[in-house]
Amino acid sequence: MIIFCLNTAFGSLPAYLPTILTSMGYTSLRAQGLSACPYLSAYFVCVLASFFSDRVRTRGIFVIIFSAVGAVGYILLATIQTTGIRYFATFLVCAGVFPAVALTFTWVTDNQGSSSKRGAGLTIFGMVGQCGPILGARIFPKSQGPYYEKGMWICCGVLLFASFVAIILSLSLRWQNRQRDQKHGKSDIDHIPEDIADIGDAHPMYRYVL
Repeated sequence: MIIFCLNTAFGSLPAYLPTILTSMGYTSLRAQGLSACPYLSAYFVCVLASFFSDRVRTRGIFVIIFSAVGAVGYILLATIQTTGIRYFATFLVCAGVFPAVALTFTWVTDNQGSSSKRGAGLTIFGMVGQCGPILGARIFPKSQGPYYEKGMWICCGVLLFASFVAIILSLSLRWQNRQRDQKHGKSDIDHIPEDIADIGDAHPMYRYVL
């Protein structure tokens, strides 16, 4: 559900970011050029988000925060008509949505207990996720121009819902880890047994990544 919501907002960006910029009064050529800057900022944010999420060994809080950042960007796009603020909002959208998508992929991979589960999980994950762009590509019809308020609010809504689901999932995984701690004792993440990769989530020391 998280990746479906994120991909709904994500899938609309490549097709409609130049259109959004054109609605601000820029020519089509200049809008194409200006659309590169939000993507560039998203690249650096993705790198930093990946680094820090690895350092603290958690994904959920980053998915929650970045989804909310993207939602704020869409709120500005839906409610503000000032060109400068709207352009700034596109940075928030890209810097929020792209890292959230990347970290969600990693989060799913981290929490598959075995290679077979990982393969099956990613297949289902990809199938559900690709349904998002089908919706995202249809929420900015020309009839809604030049500000596309309806499409902006839809993207805002799905991002806030993704953030909410990520909160629920993080709490659920935390609870399951506590149950495992009570049953098997604390897991030392700095000294993980070598056989845990073979046994997966059936291993008493296995813990979910939050």
